[in-house]
Amino acid sequence: MSINKKKDALLLVMAFLFASGCGTDDPLTITDKPTKKAALKGEVNQDTLRIVFYDFDRTIPVIHIFHETGGADDVSNKSDQFFVDAFGGKERINRLKRHFVRLTQAGVKCSIVSYGYTSVIKESLERVDLIDFFEADSIYGRDSEVMRRFHGIKHKVISKEMRLRGVGYEEAIFVDDSQKNIKACAEAKTCQTLHIHEEDGLTEENMVFIESGLKNK
Repeated sequence: MSINKKKDALLLVMAFLFASGCGTDDPLTITDKPTKKAALKGEVNQDTLRIVFYDFDRTIPVIHIFHETGGADDVSNKSDQFFVDAFGGKERINRLKRHFVRLTQAGVKCSIVSYGYTSVIKESLERVDLIDFFEADSIYGRDSEVMRRFHGIKHKVISKEMRLRGVGYEEAIFVDDSQKNIKACAEAKTCQTLHIHEEDGLTEENMVFIESGLKNK
């Protein structure tokens, strides 16, 4: 067979393979649909956030109040300055206020699921004027009925609250400094998650990340 005829035959075979779908894949079919995991690296899914579940110690305060007070269930004897310091100072407390204002004004519910005592959490929030951002029935401490019922498994408490409110996976996020709790929630596919890596609680970057999912920015 002549060289020209060989070329013609080769071109004919290549054309047949392309028409039958055996050619090289279009790279857009691989990359233009991000996975759920990839989406969470950038920002919380837009226009869907309805509730944020926060851990308490080393998440909202910068210290572990439960450990610092020896696991006390009453901290009323502590000074106001103790709580100001526990939350990282006046500047950080003001930033937390702006954070919670942005969430509540956008119709997002703020909840706490913690291994600390409910009364200690409430007392701590009251001392730094953050309590008004949390409804009385939205703070679940270690001594709460629902935490006892689920043996302290946070994602099960969260799941129950989500079902009661008709909240879906994309509409909630769980924020905790414990990798163990975050992993359990993610594996149960309960809701979106945010692990607080820093020892000093929620950072500016963390708060901006959560706020990125608000309907009214």
